[in-house]
Amino acid sequence: MSDQMTADPAGTTASVIRSVALVRRSKTLDWVEFSRHWREEHAAIARGLPGMVGYTQGHAIPGEQPVDRPPAWGYDGVPLASFPDLAAIGTLRAHPDYHGRAVPDEARFTDRSSMAAVLLAHCFGEAPAPAPEGRTLMVFARTGGADERAGRALAGALSAVPGAGSALGRRWSTALDADPGLSPRGAADRPYDGLLEVWFPSAAPATRTAQAVAADPALLPVEVFCLVVRENRVV
Repeated sequence: MSDQMTADPAGTTASVIRSVALVRRSKTLDWVEFSRHWREEHAAIARGLPGMVGYTQGHAIPGEQPVDRPPAWGYDGVPLASFPDLAAIGTLRAHPDYHGRAVPDEARFTDRSSMAAVLLAHCFGEAPAPAPEGRTLMVFARTGGADERAGRALAGALSAVPGAGSALGRRWSTALDADPGLSPRGAADRPYDGLLEVWFPSAAPATRTAQAVAADPALLPVEVFCLVVRENRVV
């Protein structure tokens, strides 16, 4: 969650709105402490907030990332909050526990200055049932605009990357052009234009796919950065 969320971008008819953020852990915590606080203490706060129809934490376990991943891929987690409409985001932000508890707690375990948050609208694909040892490859794409066609082209190309053949499912969400990208300088400065989530039965094929993309970016039709995460579905 982020207090940068914009509750009133006009003109969208999307049926599911998602606030997706890339986060780095606080410099005062190691990864284990960061993950525990997020999974236990922050999740307990999130469960008490109104407006969300879903809240998933993606914990980017260090040992499951590509070897020598580019610096731009150096995030520790991906929170994904889902809302039925834009009004529900306003409901969340108006609740006293949002600014009174959630935002201050977020500052205890994340580096809020590095947070890269965008509002996305679901376009195609669905999440499968969670696998016991499953991992999710999060592919953040810079497409130059909000475009479902770019998502389908990316999904098609990724399916041919080594390791991707064992994927259990995929989902593409694209940035809302009406929203300023949750960046002080507006949509032109948003860090990604879409998100392709790809679920795997275990960490190994997810990491192998990310490794192949890191080694050869030309495998995909658009610029991307990737994280391998373990999901914690809170709401």
